[in-house]
Amino acid sequence: MQRAKKHPRSIVIIKPCCLGDLIMTTPLLEVLYRAYPEARITYVAGSWSKVIPEHHPAVTEVIDCGSVGIPGRYSLRDYRAFARRLRALHFDMAFVLDRSPMLTLLPWLAGVPRRVGPDSKGRGFSLTDRVPVSSSSEHLQHEADIYLDLARALKLPIEQPSMRFVPTPQECQTAQHYQGTQIAVFVGGGSNPGMDLTAKRWPLERYRALVQKLVWDLGARVLLIGGPGDAPLTQQLLEGLEVPTGSVLDLAGKTSIGELAAQLEACSLYIGNDSSPMHLAAAVDIPVIGIFGPTSPEEYGPYPTNDPRHIGLWKHPTRQPCFFLGKMRECQNCTCMQAITVEDAWEAVQRLVPSGSDHEVRP
Repeated sequence: MQRAKKHPRSIVIIKPCCLGDLIMTTPLLEVLYRAYPEARITYVAGSWSKVIPEHHPAVTEVIDCGSVGIPGRYSLRDYRAFARRLRALHFDMAFVLDRSPMLTLLPWLAGVPRRVGPDSKGRGFSLTDRVPVSSSSEHLQHEADIYLDLARALKLPIEQPSMRFVPTPQECQTAQHYQGTQIAVFVGGGSNPGMDLTAKRWPLERYRALVQKLVWDLGARVLLIGGPGDAPLTQQLLEGLEVPTGSVLDLAGKTSIGELAAQLEACSLYIGNDSSPMHLAAAVDIPVIGIFGPTSPEEYGPYPTNDPRHIGLWKHPTRQPCFFLGKMRECQNCTCMQAITVEDAWEAVQRLVPSGSDHEVRP
């Protein structure tokens, strides 16, 4: 236990799902890597999400937990078998980055002597280091800061934490480059193995109007990005779009996550809904405009939130998110996405868009 406290040689991070959530854990990974340079860092992630830690240099090994940790997707037999698998690896310390009591219990069953994690509503009962988390919608914390609070509780040094994703050289070779301003636009989102929350999507007709302004008024080339499930939406957006040939390219469903990151790295700006591509854009260090409705940028915005190149557009009437503590609250007057206008988005673009070869934010 003494070694686990002061000089852990083997650390396991547990966060099965989902892509955007795992990207928000990467600032903590950087802190742990610097605080424990001799330690082996293993990341436990689901099959859908393991691509994120696989692209972080702090991670030594990634263990695929399949669907364990995703509610309704695994059996007790699967869970117990995975606990035995972890026990055989003899970890000194565990960081459980999930508020599920089943996941906080996992390293206890695996015999990990020191277990650190957020304690929300008492669900961290099996942890040795329980770090309080706000359960009030009037006191919102960014998810990345909740994870960093674990490091703060251990008094680990934190400098300038940021999200990070490093595409491979092979993935970088697939990216399309452009001499002028190239902007990634994401119209989908809100769908992952954990839940569907399509209320997070800004109206498609507003994206169409914004894309036309980006092309005609800015002279930009626009890349429509996304996964295979977003392809029908990008096809809809293209219908009736009056722009020069080649000025808008549809890449939805045509890239892996790593290739998408490399493509974002070759862009001047990301514009889109609160989603994993938004976090991926921040993780490859490009300017980001995130459009928010039921979720709050204070909790899920591009990180760090004080970066002037990160803008979260949010006009929720109560300033309290409808999606909170992992659940969507009933909304009688769902106007938050409609409240954000094309003009709001265009003003944000004008603040962030590079001028010529200058990639600094305009004052």
